[in-house]
Amino acid sequence: MFWKLKTKHEAINLNDLNNLLLIISLITLGISLFCTRNIYVIILIFLFIYEIYYHHEKNKYTRFLTSILPIIIFACFLMRYLNLSFFKFDILNVVKIFINILIFLDYFLIVFKEIKSKELKYIKRGNRKRTFNDLRIKKINSFKNANLDCIADYQKEHNIDITSDYYKVIKENLNDKIKTDLEEYVWLNYLRFYKNKKYNKSNIFDTLNIVFILIHVIILLLSILVR
Repeated sequence: MFWKLKTKHEAINLNDLNNLLLIISLITLGISLFCTRNIYVIILIFLFIYEIYYHHEKNKYTRFLTSILPIIIFACFLMRYLNLSFFKFDILNVVKIFINILIFLDYFLIVFKEIKSKELKYIKRGNRKRTFNDLRIKKINSFKNANLDCIADYQKEHNIDITSDYYKVIKENLNDKIKTDLEEYVWLNYLRFYKNKKYNKSNIFDTLNIVFILIHVIILLLSILVR
């Protein structure tokens, strides 16, 4: 049972989250952070952010924020047991606000990167799906024209006689070059987004998306009810 749950956990992919829900979740979390000053709720929110971060493609900004937040949160937790009366303002509350800002910034960066990096995986065209041949037919002329322009520029730059054998060899290799460039484009920019013959996952609403938004709703309720 444990290994089954672990496998499912590892299989979670943030690319499967609905883009609209990602935006709604960002707004919901922002409201939650604005409403709460309870350290336990803040810890709960951070643990959720860390779970999202775990499945997120890390960058230096999210890595930095997610690394320093536990330290600041732990320090804030210990400050509750210290005598801070010598401060003329509520320093603990200020620290909590600062933590909430960092948490929101961390989550914003994660959501922004996920939406920005999400490509159109599945393309619907009429009543059928786009195929590799559709893409090849659409792009072949652009690759052909691009290679012809390169040949023309090369011929002019090196003053190559168009009747020479060298120029004929270049022209004979044109079709192979076009085919190579086209296949590279297809595999790099299309194949990885064409999976399981489904439609665009940025618009689906499945179990993962339902659980995702429910967690945000629970966090929001806790933020409002637990002061």
